[in-house]
Amino acid sequence: MVDRSKSDKSALMAEVKYPRRTERRRRTRASILREAAKLFGKDGYGATTMQAIADAADIHVTTLFMHFKTKSDLALSLVTARADELRDRAVQAQGELAFFDFFRAEALNLADTLEAESRPGVALWNALRNEADLAFAWSEYDREQHDIFANYVAAEYALDRSDDYRPELVVSLLLTAISLPHRKWVEAGGKIELGAEITRALDIAILAAVQMLK
Repeated sequence: MVDRSKSDKSALMAEVKYPRRTERRRRTRASILREAAKLFGKDGYGATTMQAIADAADIHVTTLFMHFKTKSDLALSLVTARADELRDRAVQAQGELAFFDFFRAEALNLADTLEAESRPGVALWNALRNEADLAFAWSEYDREQHDIFANYVAAEYALDRSDDYRPELVVSLLLTAISLPHRKWVEAGGKIELGAEITRALDIAILAAVQMLK
């Protein structure tokens, strides 16, 4: 059994002793993440300052730094939270929704979100893919989503990921299939229909993936 560090134990004791303070801290953190995501999308990651995020969240900038040491820490927390949300949705959907239907729905929901943000969505996508400070955050999210989808495939098709390559290969194929339309959309400045492009690419990729799993 892994022993908790002193800081972990102190944090746990504080949660028990000061529940209102803990809840207030959680709300503040959630507000910071929500406002940061909006600003990254609206103004771009590079142009968004910690002061602007603090102002948007209606807190002092020193409070912001109590939650996040740097802007890149904040960005990593954003993508980690999105990965956690994806994992929760996948766990709830397993047994109720076929993997390929789940994957398609997730891909099209993302497309809808990016298209609704229009040009700001392009700025955020570019930042995640190309900003040096976000490279680690992006790679972590990419690894997490691959793991989530591969586990879904393995569970649905009764495959052992430790000695069967198919879950990894299927997920790699599908992620590539949605990455290509995203890249095309970004290069076009958001002027093509992302959802339609993703649908077209997935129709081809899913046919190949089904053959892999037979």
